[in-house]
Amino acid sequence: MAIAFTVFLSGCGAVSTQDPADADVDSGGGLPQEIIDAGEIVLATGQNTVPTHFIEDGELVGFNVDIATALGKRLGVDIKLVQVPFDSVLAGVQAGRFDTALYNVSRNDERQDVVDFVDYANSGSVVVTRRDETQGITTDPLSLCGHSVGLTSGLYEFQILDKEVSPQCEDGGKNPIDLQTYDSDSDVRQALLSGRIDGFVDGLTATPYLVSENEDTLELVGKLPIAADPLGMPFAKDRTQLVEAFQTAWNDVYTSGEYEELADRWELEALVPESEDFFVINGGEGV
Repeated sequence: MAIAFTVFLSGCGAVSTQDPADADVDSGGGLPQEIIDAGEIVLATGQNTVPTHFIEDGELVGFNVDIATALGKRLGVDIKLVQVPFDSVLAGVQAGRFDTALYNVSRNDERQDVVDFVDYANSGSVVVTRRDETQGITTDPLSLCGHSVGLTSGLYEFQILDKEVSPQCEDGGKNPIDLQTYDSDSDVRQALLSGRIDGFVDGLTATPYLVSENEDTLELVGKLPIAADPLGMPFAKDRTQLVEAFQTAWNDVYTSGEYEELADRWELEALVPESEDFFVINGGEGV
């Protein structure tokens, strides 16, 4: 499987998280025999989402990279990271081209119908304004009434704000939210800094780090109380032993304190689960 996979990914980036000589292959971490024999797990990720997986000085870095290394140590094999487009992840996992993925994939019922998941991180949305110019915007969604708010096109948050929050604004005698969509995070940030919008809403996986790197111009107001599915690692439906091995590894990374340490390094404290019981399979339904 490893040889065929390398050929298939000849046009994609591939990075090993550790020297194979450092992996304790004999232990296997409860892994299937075919993984132990291969000596590696092929894990799909991306290369352009700061701070979870991105290229810096020609090297793939980020929270997902560090977590993959921590998981590999627990599992006793090398984890090979391959950089692929997001829309190829689930199909690739189903087809066996990737053993799993760390790509900020949220688990929902539709996706769970085709792959199994191990939950590993909180998800959600935060609101950002210009530094010292909140204009009454808070973490209360109704505080956005009458304000121009930017989002990246296609976001789940657009549906919530447009279909649920804006009607409540009007019911309360306020103006609806003026929602404006943009093609990229950089576009929406520029719209905010130029004064075209009053704030923007984006996900937890990238926004806190972005604000921390631009504290002189941006202000993180906080997390909106909008329901969000947890982030999960996807696996093909017939790989129960691999799923359970990763669940155990996640639990160990968390209880050791390394999870929180790595999250702190990348300004991702909000992703940290509340307890070790978070790392369930298929939302607690099992395989």
